[in-house]
Amino acid sequence: MATKDKKPETKSKKGKGKAGLEVITDKSENTDILSTPGPLRGASELILETRKGQMIFEGRRPDPDRKKAAIIGLKSFARYLRVIWDTTTNNDPYADWWLLKVERAIEAKEKWINDKYDEYSKILGQFDNLSHEVAHSISPIRCELRFSIPYSYRGAMLLMKYDELIKIIMTANHVALVESIKAHRDIEDSSKAARTVFHAVTGYRFTGVTRDDIYANNKIAEKASELMGPCPTGILDDEVVPKFESGKSMIMRKLRQKKSKSNSPATTA
Repeated sequence: MATKDKKPETKSKKGKGKAGLEVITDKSENTDILSTPGPLRGASELILETRKGQMIFEGRRPDPDRKKAAIIGLKSFARYLRVIWDTTTNNDPYADWWLLKVERAIEAKEKWINDKYDEYSKILGQFDNLSHEVAHSISPIRCELRFSIPYSYRGAMLLMKYDELIKIIMTANHVALVESIKAHRDIEDSSKAARTVFHAVTGYRFTGVTRDDIYANNKIAEKASELMGPCPTGILDDEVVPKFESGKSMIMRKLRQKKSKSNSPATTA
């Protein structure tokens, strides 16, 4: 005997699906609005295995009595960057300039560290019948990273590579493949490379200057130029921009470019 086809349900069912997921339908009478997702959170961890790496991570306070200058470590580097990063949203071209300085310092010294690591890798692997494993710490330190700026993570990556380089240099010296004088010199040069990157954040001064001030050549612009030098034209006109920038900074730059384009004289054929 034939059975009647069941009519499709017209009433929406409210409730939760499997694993507590909300049931979503395309019924017009369903006016439920999903709540806004919370902010994204993640976890990052930096593992350091050398005392040299730990020292660069922590930095050093200035000691006038012992005539020792301050060393900008990863912690201070991230704090300085926070100020510069926030100021880029105030149309301060000097903040963009300093981000570019940091970016270029990281790229240059990262290449130097990578090249030096490759040099020592070849030294350790020069024999077919004798191999050496790069030494590791029996109790490395773990540093949780909670940065909100991409360049701070770039700094952490550079510090990680520096730490790896120190390990391979010390290993090559320990197994008599590199003399102590060369090993010591390369360690010092490596430490200088890392410190140079973190030191790149210094020199920036908050003045409240904007691009409009510089175009107007007013007293605020004069003060900024006195403290930090003339801002490069390419940065002032947004022709050169950092690889990483905040969403607000990107929006402001696009508005400036749009305004500049609309104010430029029309070209005729």
